[in-house]
Amino acid sequence: MRRMPPAAPLIVAASLVAASLLGGCSAPTSATTLEVTLSAVPDPALPQASTGVTYTVKGDDTHPDETITYPWKTSFTVNIKETGGRALDITSVNLRVQQASGGIVITPSGGAVEYYKFNSSASGNQLNANGSASVGFEVWYDLPNEGREALVSVSLGFKDDDSNSYAKSIDVKVAP
Repeated sequence: MRRMPPAAPLIVAASLVAASLLGGCSAPTSATTLEVTLSAVPDPALPQASTGVTYTVKGDDTHPDETITYPWKTSFTVNIKETGGRALDITSVNLRVQQASGGIVITPSGGAVEYYKFNSSASGNQLNANGSASVGFEVWYDLPNEGREALVSVSLGFKDDDSNSYAKSIDVKVAP
C-alpha cells in the first residue's frame, strides 16, 4: 500500500478551496456561438420536369462537346431565424446536390457525377438580432442514376459585428 506524503492532504485541501472559489466566477457568454435556426419550405421539396436549361459535357479529341438538358428542377425557400440577440451579415450561400434513395445519399460509382445548377434570391444580406430572413432557390439537376430523388445541402456563411465568421447548413430532401 502506498503512503501519502505528509503535505499531500494540505495540497488537496488547498486545491479544493481554490476550485470552489473559481467555480463561482462566471465567464462572459461566448461570442463565438451561432444561434441561428434554418428551416426549408416545402420539406420535402418536389421534383418537376425541367425544360430549356442545359449544361455542357466537354468532349475530347475523339468526342465533341455535348449539350444536355437538365431533366429535373426543384424550388424551395430556406428560412433563417437568429435567436441569440446578435445581428449578422449573410456572407455566402452554397449548395450541393447528391443523388439519394429514401433520403439516403447514394454515392455514384465508376466516376459518375451529379450535374446541377442553381439560382438563389435573398430578401437581403443582413439578419437583425432576433430577426429573420429567407433565401429562395431554384435548382436544376441531372443524376447518374437518372432518378429525381436527391438531397440538396445548403450552406450559409455569416459574420457578426466583431468579424467572427460562422457557417450553418441544412439538408433539403427532394422526393416524389
